[in-house]
Amino acid sequence: MKHRIGPVVSLALLVGLAAYVYLVEVRGKAGDDKAQGAKDKPIVFERAALKAVLLKNDNGTIRLEKQGESWTITQPLRADADKDAIEGLLNSLEFARIDRRLGADGDRKQYGLDPPKASLTIETTPPADTRTLQIGDSAPIGGACYALLPVTNEVAVVSASVEDLKRKDLLSLRDKSLLSLDPWKVKRLTLERGRETIRLEKPEEGWIVRQPVEAPADGPTLTDLLSGLESLRATAFVSEKPSGADLKLFGLAPPQARMTLLQEGWDVEKSVIFGKEAPGGGRYARTIGRDPVLTVPADFWTKVTTKFFNLRRRDLMGVQQYRIDTITLARNGHPAITLKREKDQTWTLSGASRGTLKSESVDTLLRMVSDLKAQAFDDSPKESVRTGISRRPALDLTLQEEPDASSGKEKSQHLLISPPDKARHILVRDMAWRPIAVAPAGVLVKIDGQIDALLKEAAEAPKPLPSPAASPIPSPASTSK
Repeated sequence: MKHRIGPVVSLALLVGLAAYVYLVEVRGKAGDDKAQGAKDKPIVFERAALKAVLLKNDNGTIRLEKQGESWTITQPLRADADKDAIEGLLNSLEFARIDRRLGADGDRKQYGLDPPKASLTIETTPPADTRTLQIGDSAPIGGACYALLPVTNEVAVVSASVEDLKRKDLLSLRDKSLLSLDPWKVKRLTLERGRETIRLEKPEEGWIVRQPVEAPADGPTLTDLLSGLESLRATAFVSEKPSGADLKLFGLAPPQARMTLLQEGWDVEKSVIFGKEAPGGGRYARTIGRDPVLTVPADFWTKVTTKFFNLRRRDLMGVQQYRIDTITLARNGHPAITLKREKDQTWTLSGASRGTLKSESVDTLLRMVSDLKAQAFDDSPKESVRTGISRRPALDLTLQEEPDASSGKEKSQHLLISPPDKARHILVRDMAWRPIAVAPAGVLVKIDGQIDALLKEAAEAPKPLPSPAASPIPSPASTSK
C-alpha cells in the first residue's frame, strides 16, 4: 500500500513557516521595539528586579529598600516609605525620555554635572546590577534638564520629570499617615478629651453612644471624623525618639485628646494622641506604638473636639422613610388609626377611620415626621416627666419598616410626643432609649394638620361600586327556541 506524503509535507512546511513568522517577525519586532524603548530611557530597570534605590541631592542621602511589595527607608533612618510617593518616583523614571544626546566628551560643569545636582542609583537582583543617573541644570528651553546617562556616560537632555529628583527629601518619600484604617470597618471608637470620655460602638444597626449615656449616634458625623483620620498626614516630624520631657513639652504627656479605635480584623485597639498647638501652625500628634512626634494640620482638631451633642443623632426618626409600610398613630388619647402600604403603593386606613389614601399624601406626612430634630436632650429625665408624656401624649406614633429581604427582621420605632409647652417646645420620647429630646412645636403642628388632611381624604375617597349581578346563563332548550 502506497502512502501519500504530499499533505504531510505541506503541513510540516506550514507549521515551520508559522514558527518562522512568529520568531522573526512578531517576537523579533517586539524585541526590537523593547530595545529601542530602552535606548530612549535615561535609566533602564525592571520593577520586578528592583532591590534598592539610593537618592542623593542637597537635602541629603535617602536609601530605599524593597521588601516583597513594600518599600522601607533605611537611610538616614529606618521608617516606612510612602507607597504613593514611591510609585510616583518609579513612574517618573519609567516614562522619562531622552530628548537629545550631547556626547560623552566636553566640560560637564557647563551642564551642572560636575558635581551633579542630584543622583539616583538603582540596585537590581538577579543578576546583581547597579546603575546611576546623575542630574544637572535645567535646559534653557523645552522644560527639560541635563543628565549624565549610566553605562555610556553620555551627557543628554532628558524629560523635565527627572528634574524632580533634585527636590525630593525625606518627608516627601516617608509614610506620613498616622493610622491605616477603613472608616467603614471601624467597630468601636473612644474619644478622650480631658475629663470627658465618649465611647461609641457600631453594631449591625449603626453607631450607638455607650458613654456617657446610651443613645443613637450620628453616623455621617462619625464617618467624617474617621475619614479625616484616615487621610490625616504629617506636615513635619519634630522628634524621632522623644524623651519624657519632650512629650510633656509637646502636650502629649498627658495628651490633650486621644482617639482609640478597634476595626474589624484587628486583634487590638490602636490609638492616636494629640497635644499642643505647634509654633507656626498645626498640632503635635503621635501614634501609640511608634516613636516619632509629628505635626498635623490644625483643621483636624475641630473634628477631634466635635461637641458631644453633634456626635448624637438629632434626627428623631430612626427608621428609613421609604421602607416604612405600617404607621399606627393616636392623638390626645383618642382611638388609634393604622395606615398600611399596599402592593400598588396606595395606603389603606383602618381603625377609628377607614378609607384609601394616595401615596403622595402619606409621603408628605412621613417627610414632616422626618423634620423632627432635637434642639437639646435631657439625658436624666425625672420619672414624672417620662410618665407624664406616656399618660396622655399629643401624638403616639409607631413606624414599622417592611421586613428585611435577607434577614427577615422588621425594624420599628415607637415615639411619644408631648403637647407644646409655653415656650413652644415639645418633648419627644423614643421608647427604645432613656433620653428625652426637646424639639420645636411647629413640626408637631404641621404633622397634626397633615393627619387631619389624611382623614378628610379617606372620608371623601369614592367607595368601590358593588359588582354587577351576573346575567343568567340561558339553558340549551331556550337557546334552541
